[in-house]
Amino acid sequence: MLEPALQKGRVWVSVLLVLLTSSATNAQQPTEHHGFQDTARWARTFESPERANWQKPDEVVRALNLKPGQTVVDIGAGTGYFTRRFAVAVGPSGKAIGLDIEPGMIDYMKDDAKKLQLSNYDARISKPDDPELAPRSVDVVFFCDVLHHVDNQVAYLEKLRPSIKPGGRLVVIDFKKTSPIGPPAAMRIPPAEMIEFAKKADYTVLREHDFLPYQYFIEFEPGSAR
Repeated sequence: MLEPALQKGRVWVSVLLVLLTSSATNAQQPTEHHGFQDTARWARTFESPERANWQKPDEVVRALNLKPGQTVVDIGAGTGYFTRRFAVAVGPSGKAIGLDIEPGMIDYMKDDAKKLQLSNYDARISKPDDPELAPRSVDVVFFCDVLHHVDNQVAYLEKLRPSIKPGGRLVVIDFKKTSPIGPPAAMRIPPAEMIEFAKKADYTVLREHDFLPYQYFIEFEPGSAR
């Protein structure tokens, strides 16, 4: 997500925040958070036409090579910027689910789905520490500019793993350290560190894409797929 300077403080964010207790093996530094309660304001930012120039959403969806009938869960979906595109890509027999902890964003996505007449585009409120996904129910779990907000990435990725079907994927897009836009550099997670978090949670790199100017784009497979 396109983000201006972030204010310090313990404020809930609209992207999914994971507030799990760190263990000795998975301890990570506390994350700064900021709020997205002003849905109209943030919608203007997230849906800005300028975003498409660097986010390249249609190219991202093509790179994922989604199939009709698949289920994609977009965690920290915000306004459904990617969720609506996933709904089109998987077709009427598939499903795209946008999860967010902010009720205003859920309402925005539900209205968006009605306007677009996409019956397979769903939006659900999510608990801060649990997406409540059924075992083996998801083909692709997708994060875009979200995991740098998460307090314990390893613990949360571990919790997600059982929900991914055999042959399914975890997809992470997040800001590079050197990007001129995005959160403060101290909040950003370098790709090597993200890969290490995923490895600790029993995922391996499936492929990497390098066409996004400001973000890295990595697909992982869960340990159960090996």
